Amino acid sequence: MPGELEPLATVLEGQVTKGKKYQMITVKPERVVEACKAVSSIPGFYHLSTITALDLGKEISIYYHFWQGREFLVVRASVSKDNRSIPSVTSDLPSATLYEGEVADLFGVRFEGNPMTGRKLLLPDTYPKDAPPPMTKEADPEKIRKMMGLE
Repeated sequence: MPGELEPLATVLEGQVTKGKKYQMITVKPERVVEACKAVSSIPGFYHLSTITALDLGKEISIYYHFWQGREFLVVRASVSKDNRSIPSVTSDLPSATLYEGEVADLFGVRFEGNPMTGRKLLLPDTYPKDAPPPMTKEADPEKIRKMMGLE
């Protein structure tokens, strides 16, 4: 697979995981901008296709997906639920603006430096400020609907 990540992982103090059609480098949150910039400069992997997240209980894992044809390179970083803050990659990858906005709305992650910080992208303006983000394990859809006056 082109774009081998081991040398990059060494520089970023990260860890590489390999699958059949992907490679993933896991880095500390403070290294995510550097990692995404480096991956996007690997020939053919300049396209950030999306950013996704997963609630792992005590932390939120954030995945930056880059692809070329049928091969994927993923940068992964996790933030504690007690401090859901991570640097934004939008200064180097402007296409991340809306992707980060989605993760911010759905998982409560703050992307420091994202121009959309403080604005809702997917959630209605009536979404309760004291309700947990809707895609987290703490979210109870029935309680949230009641808080919004929908039930």
